[in-house]
Amino acid sequence: MSNASSTRLRLIQHEKQVATKGVIMSSLIKNVIILGASGSVGAPILDALLAEPSFNVTIVSRASSSASFPSHIPIIKISDAFTTEELTEAFKGQDAVVVALSTSPVTAGGRDGLTFRLIDAALAAGVKRFIPSEFGANNLDPRARALVPTYDLKGEMLEYLMKTCDESHGKMTWSSICCGSWLDWALDPSKSGNFLGIDVKGRQATVYDSGDRRFAVTSSKNTGLAVARVLIYPELTANKQIFLCDFTVSTRQIVEALEGETKAKFHVEGKESGTEIKQFREKFEAGDLNATFRLLAISFRADVDVGYDFEAEQEIWNSKLGLPKVTFEEVVRESVELAAQS
Repeated sequence: MSNASSTRLRLIQHEKQVATKGVIMSSLIKNVIILGASGSVGAPILDALLAEPSFNVTIVSRASSSASFPSHIPIIKISDAFTTEELTEAFKGQDAVVVALSTSPVTAGGRDGLTFRLIDAALAAGVKRFIPSEFGANNLDPRARALVPTYDLKGEMLEYLMKTCDESHGKMTWSSICCGSWLDWALDPSKSGNFLGIDVKGRQATVYDSGDRRFAVTSSKNTGLAVARVLIYPELTANKQIFLCDFTVSTRQIVEALEGETKAKFHVEGKESGTEIKQFREKFEAGDLNATFRLLAISFRADVDVGYDFEAEQEIWNSKLGLPKVTFEEVVRESVELAAQS
């Protein structure tokens, strides 16, 4: 039996066990619509959704987008304005909405912004499950929200989503995916621009403060798979934050592992985080949305407590969702192989 079939069997057996205890199971999720399917976050999620035969997947795309998708996937084109009316129409007949849009469009505009319109439209269209564009920190954690403005904005969105679902009296539910950092993505410069300041091919790295602050890592593939499993498993995952973690690691551990794998010493530049955090917060508050990316990158590496060590503080869902084991050594080896090919 394949791993996917074995996992599916375990999920079905669990649902039967829940049903025998007298719990009314929510109706199955079949029709799933995704926004941001061509991006770094959306692509692995789309792959996982398409691999699940029980889903009918539809993509929402901007009219101006040049992204291409397999011809068999239905695509709904809407204006770049993403109006509530257009979104509501697009969401009709859908059981679940998965938002995988990048940070800037999700956090722009405050209460009148896109992320709030998405929630309003999903409720109006009768959507059963809403998965927002989280995929990082615990955006309800005051430590994260105090340091990185993006987390605070996403926290406001999640609070609004929770309130909306609560007031719907079960008509719409939510699931929030917190996966820490994607190390496979972060070590691929073509995708992340060396997000963690580690250049595998150039054998150099920037380390903030001690470099020993540990953070949760989930592979991009397992994050996508988790989204699919959350929707396969609707009763278990309704109205919950889903914390994922393949392993926990620090910047110095990553550099040391890369040095071991490449048999070469990296040039390491040490920096203090305080000055740069202050600088990029000021830029963000002045309207420079590009500062968001830099703040996020520093927050994973600096000696600041943002609640990234999920294993120490949260219930980890990898086993519950039947996610395959991904090791630190595998990710490091694959990143070195990728650098050698580039």
